Amino acid sequence: MLLFCLLLQADALVEKALAEEDREKRRAVVEQLRKLDFAAVEKAVRSPAHGPPKVELGKVVERAGYALHVPEKYDPATAWPVLVTLHGFSPSGDPRAGPAWIQAWLRCAAAKERLILVAPTTTRHTWGSRPGHAIVLSALGEVMRELRVDPDRVYLDGMSMGAGGAFRLAEHHPDRWAAIAPRCNVPDVRQKQDKTFVPMLCENFRNVPLYWVVGAKDEKIPLPAARAARDALAALKYDVVYREHAEGGHDWSIEKDDDVLAWLEKQRRKPYPEEVVFKTWENAFARSHWIEILKRTDAPPFVAVHLDMFGKESERRTEYRPPVLVRARRSGNAIDVTCEEVRELRVWLDDEMVDLDKPVTIHVNGKKLHDATVKRSVDALIDEARRRGDRGMTFSASVDLKPR
Repeated sequence: MLLFCLLLQADALVEKALAEEDREKRRAVVEQLRKLDFAAVEKAVRSPAHGPPKVELGKVVERAGYALHVPEKYDPATAWPVLVTLHGFSPSGDPRAGPAWIQAWLRCAAAKERLILVAPTTTRHTWGSRPGHAIVLSALGEVMRELRVDPDRVYLDGMSMGAGGAFRLAEHHPDRWAAIAPRCNVPDVRQKQDKTFVPMLCENFRNVPLYWVVGAKDEKIPLPAARAARDALAALKYDVVYREHAEGGHDWSIEKDDDVLAWLEKQRRKPYPEEVVFKTWENAFARSHWIEILKRTDAPPFVAVHLDMFGKESERRTEYRPPVLVRARRSGNAIDVTCEEVRELRVWLDDEMVDLDKPVTIHVNGKKLHDATVKRSVDALIDEARRRGDRGMTFSASVDLKPR
């Protein structure tokens, strides 16, 4: 009975802490949480309660920024998978592009019955831009707060510009997705002066399974760019299904939806993978799973101008050469990190990945920089859940390191 009461108390306080915007009020709630059993608090963070759905089931519901379809048989007693699907270029900036695009998946009976479908709308920015990212992640976050979603079965796909967005979101936020399935576009691949193509961020698909559909006769996407990225991913030996249709053009239907869905439903995110590989050219993108870059080495900045769907400036982003590259492996309570162009690094920890009652040993570039126990923190637990909006991948401790 005491344990049950503690769990109820933890549930209520955790929800209050996560919802509270006022910093001082949130601190007061966290202070109450510190007095409770830590395991009960972490369980409450990981297992949010959901009541009956407030959305009409089996119908497309249009909301500010996205369209939503929840299966008729949705039951909050079960955690449901979600597919976020991104529409292509909208020449008129159609404010209902998401509601129109969601129909592509509703034609697939299995998807309609087994997935929560989310189709965001962008009227100006491309999905690869930071404003585009914000639209997608905001819609996903709202759905995950409202419905019982399995955070380890969140899938992402898209067509054309939407496929490009799926690639970029996976490259820059690789810890959010169980898998992606883009059609008729390529990862971040740039053309050199000699006209050959160089993939920029293929390393970041280490923990993001990929089902990639390409039309060999696609008049909008250069086939050599796709093949350059395909070869780079093959060399890395990542989990990639590459479908190049010899007679296919720039067309969603060159691959059967049921085949893509059957593959997606086999994929589950590993929230605490044994290996993390992360490469970034930008300080704005500095986190993958349990690795975070706090500060990179000094490097000459390069300001890249990104255009919107209408060829006008959307945003300016600062890149640096050379990029940051981090490879981290864990085994038991031992973590080994190799990194390039990193001055300060944070390793996030949780009992799901290490035993925090025992010393954690961390080597960086061959040198032991940490060998001690790390204290669990309710503050870290709440702050991370709020910052990332992902209650399926919690962290209760961290270690900051300065590579030598």
